Amino acid sequence: MTATRRRGAALEEAILDAGWEQLVEGGYQGFAFEAVAERARTGKTALYRRWPDKEALLLAVIAHRGFGAPVEIPDTGSLREDVLTLLRSANRLGDSGAALFSTILGAYYDETETTPAQLRAQLLGNGSLAMTEVVQRAIERGELTADLPPRVLALPGDLVRHELMMNLSRVPDETIVDIVDTVFLPLATQPRGRALG
Repeated sequence: MTATRRRGAALEEAILDAGWEQLVEGGYQGFAFEAVAERARTGKTALYRRWPDKEALLLAVIAHRGFGAPVEIPDTGSLREDVLTLLRSANRLGDSGAALFSTILGAYYDETETTPAQLRAQLLGNGSLAMTEVVQRAIERGELTADLPPRVLALPGDLVRHELMMNLSRVPDETIVDIVDTVFLPLATQPRGRALG
């Protein structure tokens, strides 16, 4: 293997891109410093200078694909449109998410003893805070009368993640609209303390 002379950001980007390719093709078991270095056409030392271990490299590779990036909080003037915008934004990671879930998660959980909830927190960044802000704006506009219970607040994102994991591909927009219109909005706008009937 002949190392290509790259430094700084160019080298790091090449390593992270190679890491993603290795992860998708070789799964978590095949995700090793040696394999990523070879694919990036650099030496292992370049990786070890940046990441102390396999887990740190893996999380950097996943972040490089957009997971955990700050979420832009929409403010369209409508609860419905804000929630649709948030879910569509999360859906843009659908194809990468499918590859991630289908190749690594089982082995990753076993080796690192990480729970799905811990990994979710690392991958989603401020996504749950965005929904809280969207709901707060809806209350200020008079669309909602009170804060939502945590389960109702989390429900749209949970349903989109479920669709991603079950189908291993991007969620169709009509499904996102259905989640908002037939599940979330009826729950969000019903008076608290009343059961749906």
